[in-house]
Parts: sequence; structure tokens; C-alpha cells
Amino acid sequence: MVDTQETTRPRPRRMHGRRDRRAQILQAAATVFTRDGFARASVDTIAAEAKVAKQTLYNHFGDRESLVAEVVAAAMDPLASQFDTLVHETIAAHDGTDLPAQFRDFGRRWVRLMLCDTAALRWRILADAALDESLRRALRGIDRDAGVRAVAEQLALLGRAGHLDVGDAEAAARQLRALLVGEAQLESMLGQVALDEAGIDAVVERGISMFMRAYGRR
Repeated sequence: MVDTQETTRPRPRRMHGRRDRRAQILQAAATVFTRDGFARASVDTIAAEAKVAKQTLYNHFGDRESLVAEVVAAAMDPLASQFDTLVHETIAAHDGTDLPAQFRDFGRRWVRLMLCDTAALRWRILADAALDESLRRALRGIDRDAGVRAVAEQLALLGRAGHLDVGDAEAAARQLRALLVGEAQLESMLGQVALDEAGIDAVVERGISMFMRAYGRR
């Protein structure tokens, strides 16, 4: 009689090794794309960075375009769920007491999220989209304005409740993004230079002060 338990025991280890190798290639691709840009980065360079044969890379991803799509999804998609949580724990939780303080909390968390470890890769993705067709195709599946819409919804609610003087909520949300994320982007040189907590606080304080002067209740 064949011991089926014995014959199938190694399979989970092989699957685990395959997942590790796939993650290794994705990390290497992210490193190479950030460093060299999407248009210039070759499969050979990525395989060398990952310390795998080029055929191994193709075995996992099929082709370069599929690899690009997974790198883009890994860099961009998680932001949506994280940002949704951030909004609901800060400005959506406003209790009518200290709105500027809640906006400052929101701002600090938003800036930290945009300056996390994948920030440089995200800026590279957006900057290189005009140069690489596979990158443009990958980006079409990413809703890059979801964050602005989530903020706009909350600004509109605060406006209707009389806590803010907001006419065009989406325009106000875009301006808030520029005051916070745009400024942090400039200060950190597109995520290439670390922005410490004091730097983040300074960006947020300036941005929220200006935003409240423009949209605070008169």
C-alpha cells in the first residue's frame, strides 16, 4: 500500500519556495524599476538583481508586461484600503469639537502613508507612465483618484453640517492634497530624502492652517 501522506508531504514546501521566489523577483523588479526607470529596465537586469535565471522569471510571470502589472498593483493598490481606514479614523470621525486638530492628525497620517517605503517607486510609476506602454496599461486598472473622492465626500458632509464653508468639495480635496502631499513630495525630493517627524509636522501645520483659512467656518 502506498503511503499517500508521505508522497504528498513535500508539496507544501515546494509551494512555499515558489511563493518566496516570486516575492524575491517582485522585490528585485521594484528595486530596478525605481533605480533605472520602467522604460530602461530590462528583464535581464531584473533577473540578475533577483539572482535568478531569466527563464525562472518568465516561469513566474509569463512576460515583462505581466511583471510590470504586478509591480504596479503591489505599489498602488494597498493605498486604497489604507487610505479609506485613515479617512474614517480622522476627519470622518469628527465630533464637532476641534476640527483643525483632526485635520492635522489626518494630514500627518496621509503624508506618512505617501512617504512610506514604496513612495519612490510610486513617483517613478507616475513619472514614467508616458514613456512605457505596459506601464500605462497597468495604471488603467488603478483608481488613482479614489483618495481625492474619499476626502471630497467628507468635506461635503462637513460643509452640509456647517463645520466648513465648502462649495466645490472635490476642488477643495485636490487643494488639500496639494498642500499636504504635494508639499511633502517637494520637501522629500519625490521620496528620495527622508522627511523626519518634525519635517512632516511642519508641512502639515502649514497646509492645514492655510486650508482652514480658506474653508473654515466664517
